[in-house]
Amino acid sequence: MNIQLGDEREKIDGGLASRRFDGDDTLADVLNWLGGCYGDELLERLRSREWCLCDLNRYPILPLDVEKHQNKTLQYIGLFPSGKLGVRLSEDSWRDGDEIMDDIHGSARGLGAASRSMLY
Repeated sequence: MNIQLGDEREKIDGGLASRRFDGDDTLADVLNWLGGCYGDELLERLRSREWCLCDLNRYPILPLDVEKHQNKTLQYIGLFPSGKLGVRLSEDSWRDGDEIMDDIHGSARGLGAASRSMLY
C-alpha cells in the first residue's frame, strides 16, 4: 500500500508512506496506521471530509467514504494487492456530505472485489 499526501506535483516532504497489508486487513487498519504515521489530525480531517482518501489506481479518482467502508477488507474495496491511496483536499460537494454518483466506468480490480457501484 502506498499513501501519498497531496497531489503528485506538490512533492510534500514526508508525504509518501508505504507498508504491506494483507487482503483481509480492513480500511480501519490502514487508517490506524496512517494515524500513527501522521497523527490524529489527519484522521479527524478525513472523517470530517475536509480532506478525502482517494483510490489513485482508479479513473476517475473518487473519494472513499472512510466511515462507510472502515470495516470492509482491502480486497473487497479493491485495494489489494496493489493499493495506491492519496489524501487530498475535498471538493465542496464531498465536504457537504453529498454522495458522488458519477458515471462510473470500469470494473473492480481483483478477484473478490466489490463492483464500483457498491462503493459509491
